[in-house]
Amino acid sequence: MARRRSLAGGAAAAVVVLAAAAAAFLSLLDGAAALHLCTDRLFNGTQGRHSDGLPHLNQAEEATWMGLLPRRAGPRDELDWLALYRSITRGGGDVGGEPAGFLSPASLHDVRVDPYGANMYWQGQQTNLEYLLYLDPDRLTWTFRQQAKLPTVGEPYGGWEAPDGQLRGHFTGHYLSAAAHMWASTHNDALREKMTKVVDILYSCQKKMNTGYLSAYPESMFDAYDELAEAWSPYYTIHKIMQGLLDQYTLAGNPKGLEIVVWMTDYFSTRVKKLIQEYSIQRHWEAINEETGGFNDVMYQLYAITKNQKHLTMAHLFDKPCFLGPLGLHDDDISGLHVNTHVPVIVGAQKRYEVVGDQLYKEIATFFFDVVNSSHTFATGGTSTMEHWHDPKRLVDEIKISSNEETCATYNLLKLSHPFHQTR
Repeated sequence: MARRRSLAGGAAAAVVVLAAAAAAFLSLLDGAAALHLCTDRLFNGTQGRHSDGLPHLNQAEEATWMGLLPRRAGPRDELDWLALYRSITRGGGDVGGEPAGFLSPASLHDVRVDPYGANMYWQGQQTNLEYLLYLDPDRLTWTFRQQAKLPTVGEPYGGWEAPDGQLRGHFTGHYLSAAAHMWASTHNDALREKMTKVVDILYSCQKKMNTGYLSAYPESMFDAYDELAEAWSPYYTIHKIMQGLLDQYTLAGNPKGLEIVVWMTDYFSTRVKKLIQEYSIQRHWEAINEETGGFNDVMYQLYAITKNQKHLTMAHLFDKPCFLGPLGLHDDDISGLHVNTHVPVIVGAQKRYEVVGDQLYKEIATFFFDVVNSSHTFATGGTSTMEHWHDPKRLVDEIKISSNEETCATYNLLKLSHPFHQTR
């Protein structure tokens, strides 16, 4: 059931401003209704859910909210990134300034775990380091080389990275992120050599294809996505690859990581631009109604480095309005949604506040975090059952089901909680 929270005293004026902005965000659309319509189009029907008494809408019904959004992409023959950004921003506003009062975390390069004073943590770090050193760069990039029609070396990994897996490539992105963080924390030379080799191979794959595209699967996956056909979350995988490469630049100082991500963004911005010009902005909103990971988050991070308007617009285009809008109105009706589809979008919302100073997005992230912690979290700190949120008044029923507390959701909630220590 939707719930409104009120704030008293000096915060009242801020709430009025935020409510007005959020209302513009959704126009005349009722927030709770929009949220029920905001479901992963790959999880329609009852797939992945048990009977919770909530409405589950079909694809045609999910699309109805989009026609109510007062957003236009501009002339069909020309798409200017600044004009598009203004057209999808509340009130046509410009970019805000960086918010004041941030705390600066200590650099990982300046912190070391004491093998004697904190032995348990040092052992945990060493276990992770040993695993990262165990992984083979040639096997991690096998499917990328295959896609780029470059000679493959050795044998591919199985599981998520199997050559026929629809999410292949995303584990390699995770590896690059983990390796970058680990190297910053240890400056281990062997790890730096291995992760640099992975980046070099991906660099050569992108150069070979010569379009900016980089993935372990063909572009036809994105063709299916654009056509609203079934494609298992291609932007989810691209987010992981981009994030890993960007971490290699920001944490390990590898300029190739940034170069690859910028060229990838050129490619995908062209795809998004074409989709909007050939159809409409509403068609884009409908296409992202699936698991796109933290694509908005990595685009905001990229914009913070490049200050390129295209990168900011791409980030905002992947802010999911049917999800963020109701939260901006303090509607907590998240029941029925696929958890790990939506938590990364909130991480991106928080990043928008950090990068451009959009106060509404800080309010959205804070409200969401409070709702999940108060109404959708088990005593052990995890959330989700069968990867979804359900009726918060019947949380006890979720304990009876073994498939709960997905690790992905826990990780992303921890990722969301970190900036609150810097901004609250």
